[in-house]
Amino acid sequence: MKVLIVGSGGREHAIAWKVAQSPKVDKIYCAPGNAGIAEYAECVPISAMEFDKLAAFAKEHEVDLTVIGMDDPLVGGIVDVFEAQGLRVFGPRKNAAILEGSKAFSKDLMKKYGIPTAAYETFDTPEAALNYLETAPVPIVLKADGLALGKGVLICNTREEAKEGVKTLMLDKQFGHAGDRIVVEQFMTGREVSVLSFVDGKTIKIMTSAQDHKRAKDGDQGLNTGGMGTFSPSPFYTDEVVSETLRRIWSDYASPLHISELAAAVHLEENHFIRRFRRAMGQTPYAYLRTYRLALAKQAIASGNTLTQAAEKGGYQNAASLSRALRSAES
Repeated sequence: MKVLIVGSGGREHAIAWKVAQSPKVDKIYCAPGNAGIAEYAECVPISAMEFDKLAAFAKEHEVDLTVIGMDDPLVGGIVDVFEAQGLRVFGPRKNAAILEGSKAFSKDLMKKYGIPTAAYETFDTPEAALNYLETAPVPIVLKADGLALGKGVLICNTREEAKEGVKTLMLDKQFGHAGDRIVVEQFMTGREVSVLSFVDGKTIKIMTSAQDHKRAKDGDQGLNTGGMGTFSPSPFYTDEVVSETLRRIWSDYASPLHISELAAAVHLEENHFIRRFRRAMGQTPYAYLRTYRLALAKQAIASGNTLTQAAEKGGYQNAASLSRALRSAES
């Protein structure tokens, strides 16, 4: 089996290292790669944004699978280009990669489908952002809307810092066009944990948790950066409890939820189980199930399904039950 990896950073280095361990893989290419990746793969002098050249290379060398590591080509639509030519490729299409490519889009999507997220406002002009900051509570968080290699987030402790941050992002263009639009977000304290999943539209495979070293400099004194690495699993994420509970909810979300059965599955007393789940997910198992079912139904409606069809897809007894849930969510 021949594999092509697209990218040139530490992420692609890790992917190459792991792919090289597979007994199914005979040959690895990486475009453009780097000196470290060359230990595992043949580096190819093609930019990650040269989609047509990459697709032509994959065809010419009979590559069986292409893995896209970098964000920029994913947001640019490289997967769409490969699929249009009948090539197997791992990564989201352009219309899904926008979740990473635009923080404003992601926040709006979470708001639309009732997914818990920090309060926020989006601004296209520095004047509007500065006007909002006159009365906004501080500390506050400023985020460049587009891709900024994990560096486009400013945590501002004072109003003056926030105003200077708007200048940095929108006027000085420190992160280029990523700062043409910004998201001003509620500041939240606590541990940040990432839990990634492999999905194909039907199946969800949850990976173990990870926690970023978010800031540069000792003592977390520097700016946020994407290059400080992570540790995994996170000791602050109740991985077993949440993963098993979510698996059971997702596999049978239309059935009544029995806390006693969920708690027994992870060997916890019921009240302790609920506390652990709430601490990790920000809501109780019952509340999560309601949110999940409503999100499925809303997605079905947005895709053109009737209310009855959406009720079935969301696990509701009938259209009337879904209507009540929708009204309750809006009130």
